[in-house]
Amino acid sequence: MKKVKTLQRWQCGFCKKRSVKHVIEKHEKRCFRNPDRWCDHCHNMGVVKEEECGITFDVDCHYCATFNKKMLESIEKRENEEKLTENQISKNSTPAMEPGF
Repeated sequence: MKKVKTLQRWQCGFCKKRSVKHVIEKHEKRCFRNPDRWCDHCHNMGVVKEEECGITFDVDCHYCATFNKKMLESIEKRENEEKLTENQISKNSTPAMEPGF
């Protein structure tokens, strides 16, 4: 047998994605749950310049315009409920006493 190198796993502060540190650092900048995220499509301008038949016009960024605050609230509510149930389970679970032999 030989010893194998293990990598510590990190979790995104905004969603449940887990990976190695450098991947999560890159992900958190662009995570759709991050309110201060960097949008690669519009570069946080909110509009995208599109050209059609030689005419340039501004169009709302699809990724920034579809951010739904109601959906975010429902996700946060569900996550809070999950945390509460996890806390209740961990408080209620006590180690079982095994009879001595």
